[in-house]
Amino acid sequence: MATEITIIRHGETIWNAQRRIQGQRNSKLSENGILQAELVAKALDKRQFDILISSDLERAVETARIINTQLVLPHEYNVKLRERSFGVVEGLNFEEMKHQYPDEFRRYKERDPEFAFPGGESIQQLFNRVTVEIEDIARKFDQQKVLIVSHGLVLEMMMYKTFSINLTDPRTFSINNSSISSFYIDGANWFLKEWGVIEHLVSRNVLNEL
Repeated sequence: MATEITIIRHGETIWNAQRRIQGQRNSKLSENGILQAELVAKALDKRQFDILISSDLERAVETARIINTQLVLPHEYNVKLRERSFGVVEGLNFEEMKHQYPDEFRRYKERDPEFAFPGGESIQQLFNRVTVEIEDIARKFDQQKVLIVSHGLVLEMMMYKTFSINLTDPRTFSINNSSISSFYIDGANWFLKEWGVIEHLVSRNVLNEL
């Protein structure tokens, strides 16, 4: 039997709204992000989970805490579920990044899996970190239902793993803040149950997409 992993992207942050690269730096949830977290908490209330695991970055922790006021689950913090590290460009918007680091920006846009900004992490390193850790979590909580609060590129890597997408290929799917996605994981076998559920957000016009 597989482990069911439901994963939530954290609520919108102030830097999300400003289109700044967050990476592993902290930015607080915006008012919109707090509302998103409250809405996803209500959407999850009728589901059953055994454990809540979040990235240890502030935006994921805050989202998880809001969700857990509704669910009241054991809550673990996991550094390996952090967002990709973008090194020296964290805190910059895309125009600033393009101006200050033109060569690095070009390689970033080319989606070279081995490229990392100085002090940062490559797509390949992120993929390895995320997929190994998710499989470890699935083994640890075998046949249980795990709720995770993490980050957009963590979700992206999970989709690339599930469908064996080449890391050089551009992403062709949306990742909304506080959307709900679920996977079944059985050893090295990954199956998608649902992706990017946003019904709880649509009526309140609080969407924010990566």
